[in-house]
Amino acid sequence: MAVVTGQEDVVKPMKRSVVLVSLILPVLMTGCASHTDVYALRADTSALVYQSSVRQQTVAARVQQLRDRVAQFEQSQAETRRGVAQAAATLEALRVQLQRMQGDIQEVDHLAQRGPTGSEEVSATQLADFETRLLDLEQRVSSQ
Repeated sequence: MAVVTGQEDVVKPMKRSVVLVSLILPVLMTGCASHTDVYALRADTSALVYQSSVRQQTVAARVQQLRDRVAQFEQSQAETRRGVAQAAATLEALRVQLQRMQGDIQEVDHLAQRGPTGSEEVSATQLADFETRLLDLEQRVSSQ
């Protein structure tokens, strides 16, 4: 058993009275409010609800605008990637063609260095054809 001091005899009744007052006070306060106070409180509450609704709509609209902008940006990126891929593929094809032509030119040069073989006209024609193809290739590269 605990020893009851004089201080505990005072604290227990005070706790009871605080609990009782905290239960009765809200009832008394609502009874004291006038009709104009209640109407004003309702009006303020309605205004706050309306403001909240307007802000929610504004935020929702802004979020949708941002989503639309992100979608446009992603679409633009996809188109850019496709363009880069096409340019890389074209460049690779041109590189392959250039290597073939360089090989052909080296072959013609090698044949020309070996001396006349009786087909000098054919070699000159082939060389002119290679030069034409090379010019065409250079124009295609410079236009891109």
